Amino acid sequence: MPAPVQIRATVGEPNWVPLEAVVPFTELENFMYMGNAGEIELYKHRLTRRYLNISRDAQSFYQYLDGGYVEITREAALDHVRR
Repeated sequence: MPAPVQIRATVGEPNWVPLEAVVPFTELENFMYMGNAGEIELYKHRLTRRYLNISRDAQSFYQYLDGGYVEITREAALDHVRR
C-alpha cells in the first residue's frame, strides 16, 4: 500500500458534483459536505458518521489513514461509508 498523501483540508463552497456522480439520488440527503483536501472532496454520512472521500472528477476514492489520504477502490469506499 502506498504511503498516505498528507493534504490539509479546507472548507469552502460545497461541490456536490462528485457525490451526485457516485451515490444514487435517493441517498444524497444522507450526506453533508465537509470541505476538500486539494482535489479530494470530503462528504460525511449523517447516520454512520463515516467519510466518503471522492476526487473532483469522481474517478478516484480515498480513505484517511495515518494522517493522510490513501487511494482505495470505489467499492471499498462505499462499503466503508455504509457500515
